[in-house]
Amino acid sequence: MWDILGAKASCGDRVDRRQWLRIGGLSPLGLSLAGLLSAQARGGERSARAPAKRCVVLMMSGGPAHQDTFDMKPNAPDGYRSHYKSIATSVPGMRIVEHLPETAKVMHRIAQIRTVHHTMNNHNSAGYTALTGVEPAIDDQRLRDSLDLAPSYGSVVDHVAPNAGSVPTYVSFPYTISDGSVTPGQRASFLGRLHDPLFIPNDPNSADFRLPQLSLPSDISLERLSDRRQLQQLINQQTR
Repeated sequence: MWDILGAKASCGDRVDRRQWLRIGGLSPLGLSLAGLLSAQARGGERSARAPAKRCVVLMMSGGPAHQDTFDMKPNAPDGYRSHYKSIATSVPGMRIVEHLPETAKVMHRIAQIRTVHHTMNNHNSAGYTALTGVEPAIDDQRLRDSLDLAPSYGSVVDHVAPNAGSVPTYVSFPYTISDGSVTPGQRASFLGRLHDPLFIPNDPNSADFRLPQLSLPSDISLERLSDRRQLQQLINQQTR
């Protein structure tokens, strides 16, 4: 008996296409089927399902390098290893940079993934890769959003497993990531604008807080908006 992401099967059972796709989806994250089965074997009875209900992606543009935070490479030559000292953490044998003492206390709750990498040299193409898990065909700083590029993680989730409640599935804030030009991979691409994030461009605590998506342009009245919706419904009915 083996268990792939919670779906139990015996050696004689077939694994359906959805399960194989779920396994294949782990490959960009550095986890193969062999690695998955090995990890489950080591986990034994402790591998109870704990499905994630929320996911926060922090795009740390201009953030500290990995060798100055969690992967200090103390035995590497000068120029590769960190210039800072390391400190012990709540995980025996695991050390991180001295400037993260509070993080060190909760490392037993953090799973480090050290197998993720890409071959991009330019910020826009590298940012796109980080935001979508897909490397673009060209490594070019002039890379722009287009319908042949992949959608963001949040847009994919909103497409395949939208939130049934009143809270939007995908929220993005506090600004659009850019490096001279807007970094692609932050929106829904070919999935359609319906799966774009709810973008929050300013502080919700400020007195003048407003969401552009929920505010009508000054030249559009509610009556005109209603007419547009009726026209959209008519067109949709004719194309079905």
